[in-house]
Amino acid sequence: MRPLNDIFGCNKGSAPNLIADLKASLGEFVGMVIFIFLALSGVQACLEAPTSDPVGFGPSATQIQSIAFSFTSGIVVALCVCGSTSGGVLNPAVLVSLLITGNINWLRGILFFIAEMVGGILGAYFASFVSAKPLHGVNMVNPGFTNAQVFFAEALLTCSLCLTVLFIILDKHLLADFAPFVVGTAIFICHMIGSPIDGTSVNPARSLAAAVVTGRWDSHWIFWFAPLVGSIFAVIIYLTSKVLTEESQEDELIRNAEEDENSLDNRFSDKGQKSEKIPSSIA
Repeated sequence: MRPLNDIFGCNKGSAPNLIADLKASLGEFVGMVIFIFLALSGVQACLEAPTSDPVGFGPSATQIQSIAFSFTSGIVVALCVCGSTSGGVLNPAVLVSLLITGNINWLRGILFFIAEMVGGILGAYFASFVSAKPLHGVNMVNPGFTNAQVFFAEALLTCSLCLTVLFIILDKHLLADFAPFVVGTAIFICHMIGSPIDGTSVNPARSLAAAVVTGRWDSHWIFWFAPLVGSIFAVIIYLTSKVLTEESQEDELIRNAEEDENSLDNRFSDKGQKSEKIPSSIA
């Protein structure tokens, strides 16, 4: 088992530094503007376009796929732009997970939160400005669903997204080099599942941005509390998995040292056997 203090020690992020954290926050702000502008503009285009699908409650199958692809494309582009500067958090729920695990210091966390809020609102205003009709994309409880169902769906989907970040990106998995596409894939399936339910939030900044621009605040509290609850559960799952399946860093170093020592002993013993065989062959 791996102790928690060992996990937090390895996950320790950089110390607070105003200049460095401001630079990273600027990158986060730019990334958030790009993400929300592209995503909501894509949603606007697909919901305003003529469709032959039968009209019913909520978006059609084609519209759901287009919405999911819009958010996927937006997050991939935004991560490619700001990933090297800020790491590309772009989500207060993911930010909470990284703060709890110690990967982001408190100062950077505060600055990132502000950057995500302001950047999201600005991106939503840009999307509204280039549209001829009122902005779509606001999160709300769709007909046929209850607040409890929406809360559970948002918490579960956000938990899945945060686990993707924690286990693949944070732990530097082999797929970490393809982080924009890994996160984009998670975003895609989250929107495929959540769009018929509530338009899919999994990101309080995205929900706030659309609500501010449209002035529609119906059940808005769900799209804050549910993603935050999901992010906390993701941290619990992540830490539990680490504690139960990994050994402490000290034990790992000792084991590696013992293996190195044994390999050296085997090499010396092999050399000794070879040196003993050489004289006998000459004789």
